[in-house]
Amino acid sequence: MNLEEFRKLVKDALEHLYDTAYLEVHPLLTQVAGVTTANRSTRAQALRSILKDAIEELRPPEGLSSDSPEWRSYLVLRCRYIQGMTMGQAENELGLGRRQLQREIRKGLEALTSMLWANYRIKADSLSTAKSASVMPLSDLGNELDPLEVELDQWELTLQSYDVHSLVNDTLWLLRSTMEQSQADIQVSLPAILPPVFVDATLTRQALFKIMRLMIQNSQDTLSLTANHNDNFIVLQMRNSDCTHCLEEMDWQVAQRIIHDQGGSLDVENNPLFGFQVTIRLPMAGQTRVLVVDDNQATLQLFERYLAPHHYEVKKAQGGSEALSMVTENPPDLIILDVMMPTIDGWQVLRGLKQNPSTQNIPIIVCSVLKEPELAISLGARAYLKKPVDRLELLATLERVLHL
Repeated sequence: MNLEEFRKLVKDALEHLYDTAYLEVHPLLTQVAGVTTANRSTRAQALRSILKDAIEELRPPEGLSSDSPEWRSYLVLRCRYIQGMTMGQAENELGLGRRQLQREIRKGLEALTSMLWANYRIKADSLSTAKSASVMPLSDLGNELDPLEVELDQWELTLQSYDVHSLVNDTLWLLRSTMEQSQADIQVSLPAILPPVFVDATLTRQALFKIMRLMIQNSQDTLSLTANHNDNFIVLQMRNSDCTHCLEEMDWQVAQRIIHDQGGSLDVENNPLFGFQVTIRLPMAGQTRVLVVDDNQATLQLFERYLAPHHYEVKKAQGGSEALSMVTENPPDLIILDVMMPTIDGWQVLRGLKQNPSTQNIPIIVCSVLKEPELAISLGARAYLKKPVDRLELLATLERVLHL
């Protein structure tokens, strides 16, 4: 492998940093760590830890001006990949124009790639001289895997419609002990009527709990919590005095990952007028409903990870008969359909849906390893995607089909 190929792998892995299904089979893993036999989710966590640690190694030494090129390169990598900001969010956070931001990302990636490449070459040389070492044990990675992140890797998201008031009340109940110990006060001001959010309630409660606990423990001021809805999001805002150092806590990073994995976002602003303000956007329920039909559970989870951040409400059917039942009871806005399934294959499902007047107009995208795009279209599908599916191609195809 040459340096340019290695650079492309690094960039690709960073762009899928929190996609466990993608990372657990990523070719970069064996290059930088030599791990080939560990548990799949543990391999993904190993690669994620390596990339995060490598970015942190680029952090400039104390005393260097915050306007220096070294700081900009480090911060853009952290904002863009570790914090998962969009280009627009990173521009606002760092005060950079789009072209300058792109230049800084390229510079940061070059520095990161060079550092990892040197490490990769050292390990490659070491492995080539070892008598039996085709696999490097996880203990040699130099990265202690956080048990909570490993559990999050293995967690299967259960997204459902959930009441915002209940979510907040459940979180306040969890905070009772913390509030008593710190003698803190929380002022909650929510509209009487708020649309429900579409989240994994268990994980979202934990994220809100971790953030609010950090803010309570590190400030003597009253913590205010408000909410409103904007476009397709419920927006929660929490404010108190300065808590900037909270951002370095592991609990904060875990909460940020939880929110991001569910298609939400978490932004922080330290304003002299308002103090420390946290804005959390959670996707509202009732968005575009997509039914994914596939007999492979890992594939269903992968589609959910690809689509949830883009405000799709993903339902999953593990087989043809389950799909037909679900569509009849609650028709989705669009169906992504696998073909190679036992008992009732995708062609039979497609035929059944097209022959039923109540389901015949639902757009269907056939997604299969079979190279039969013409057959899929002739039988009534709106589009065809080949497996393994490309994330960007998937999103573009959904947009195109939904807007026909």
